[in-house]
Amino acid sequence: MKIRKVARSEKEIYKLAGWVWENIKDKVGKEAIVIALSGPLGAGKTTLVKAIAKEMGIKDVVVSPTFILHREYPGLDHIDAWRVEDFLEIERLGLAKMLANKHLVIIEWADKFSEEIKKLSTKDTKIVWVKLEYGKNEIERLITVTHP
Repeated sequence: MKIRKVARSEKEIYKLAGWVWENIKDKVGKEAIVIALSGPLGAGKTTLVKAIAKEMGIKDVVVSPTFILHREYPGLDHIDAWRVEDFLEIERLGLAKMLANKHLVIIEWADKFSEEIKKLSTKDTKIVWVKLEYGKNEIERLITVTHP
């Protein structure tokens, strides 16, 4: 299924995150879910992660793990692949364990490793692709969500 939305504010990005969470929340814990985020710098990838974390009831302050690559929250693993050169670096972060724990794993800059991420899809791991792009002005975002 592919959904395309236009968000004209941060509030609308949070609303979209609520929709994404509603569509996956019953699966998290029963199977691993990977949300693979792509889009240019500043398009709202981390904002979307914050919004999903809020929907999950996570009270921690969610920040981008750009320099440490991985942050863990209850039921959520947040990976930033911006500085990653080889998918093996992501695997070394404990990706197999994250998936085995049936967590929600969100990977920013996932398009760098789209082929490797596609291979993660199994009967126990589902991949949701989210692409954020700039719209007609500084605030507007075009968001495409593709999920099984």
